[in-house]
Amino acid sequence: MCFGSLVVLAMVSLMALPAKKAPETVARELDLVPESGTAVTLMAMPQAEETPPEMPATDIAMVLPDPDRTDPSPPDFGPAHVEAAIELQKGDTVARVLGRLGIEAADVAEIVAVLADRVRLDRLPIGQALIVKLRQLHEEAKPTVLVGLSIRPEPQRAFNVERDDDGSYSMEEEVFEVAPRLMRASGEVDGSVIASAEAAGVPHGPLAEMLRAFSWDVNFQHDIKPGDRFDVLVERSWTSDGKPADDGRVLWAEITTGGGAETYRIYRFKPRDGEEFFYSPEGESVVKALLRTPLNMSRISSRFGLRHHPVLKFTRLHSGVDFAAPPGTPILAAGAGHVIEAGRFGGYGNWVKIAHDGNLATGYAHLSRIAPGVKRSARVRQGQVIGYVGSTGLSTGPHLHFELHRGGRPIDPLTMARTAQRTRLAGKDLERFKAQVAETDRVRATAATLRGEEIN
Repeated sequence: MCFGSLVVLAMVSLMALPAKKAPETVARELDLVPESGTAVTLMAMPQAEETPPEMPATDIAMVLPDPDRTDPSPPDFGPAHVEAAIELQKGDTVARVLGRLGIEAADVAEIVAVLADRVRLDRLPIGQALIVKLRQLHEEAKPTVLVGLSIRPEPQRAFNVERDDDGSYSMEEEVFEVAPRLMRASGEVDGSVIASAEAAGVPHGPLAEMLRAFSWDVNFQHDIKPGDRFDVLVERSWTSDGKPADDGRVLWAEITTGGGAETYRIYRFKPRDGEEFFYSPEGESVVKALLRTPLNMSRISSRFGLRHHPVLKFTRLHSGVDFAAPPGTPILAAGAGHVIEAGRFGGYGNWVKIAHDGNLATGYAHLSRIAPGVKRSARVRQGQVIGYVGSTGLSTGPHLHFELHRGGRPIDPLTMARTAQRTRLAGKDLERFKAQVAETDRVRATAATLRGEEIN
């Protein structure tokens, strides 16, 4: 919808607008409208396209109506309109927003009814923008008139409400075409991979995919050194007016470790009879039988082998690896399997043990609590949260004690994780994969760059 006539565009805070004292009947009507402001995660939009130029709230107050005004000579608005973008705050409803703008209760009820026919008003998130177009009549006793309202609850669709000549309201839906675009981001790691990739413009979804895919080979806490770099190709859908329609997905990524000593590359691919995920350039799955570490962003505080026990005060075999992490950090199942033990277990405190294929089992000790549903005989998948870091049992501080058993005997989890088997593509799947690798390499060489460094 295109708004004409002397338009003033501004972002306003509803807290800055004076509240109109409505009769009890108006209050009852507004309370019938479902609450919005649902706490959900929103996709980050490009700032330049999302945020209109700012205007001080005091300037908005000069052109929006003041219900408590006593000045006998109000400014002459004439046919002029004012347009404002208002964000829903916690507990707001569309009806309450319009009521605070000084719009008559009957008009508010009709506008809400028109919107509710196509929009789930009870699911609008905090921060949802309402673009309103208002007109103030000459007479002070007359209320503010809403001549237009636009709301875009999802990137592909917008709903535009207009006041018709007879004073009623009607709505039109505007649908935006969506098309995928390839974008590439690269940079040098400065501080952490997460912060550096975000600074280069990698959306949260693809960033999480990339970290998970590399986590079987890379310990992001220890392996990343000064001078290491990342490079990622993202496929993301965009609307015809330049809004991102989804978070996107990784098609290819590369990362170096050890100051450039090692380089890892991944390509997205779906075998005919398997799940879509990532493979090395040679067609080997990144997924190992066991995760290298059952915690994200942890540090090793004690390794496998003989050591002087900090509580018992004598030397004995430390039959696992300790990972120091803050209390409550989620603990992941190192591999798919079924739970054979879950509960209190002597000096281990809260303990979970999982049996895997190949006569392997993993154990997780000192948990603050065990995740819901993780009990004896329950099936778990690799990467599933099975509990949370704590300090129960014989423990001097919050950490995870992680054990790996083969044939009932403890072995070094770190050594086993490095040599764990992976699946490889073969036959027609391998042929299709090689063709897809060649095409991905071709398009990434010409893909536009996200914000950050230019790619050579």
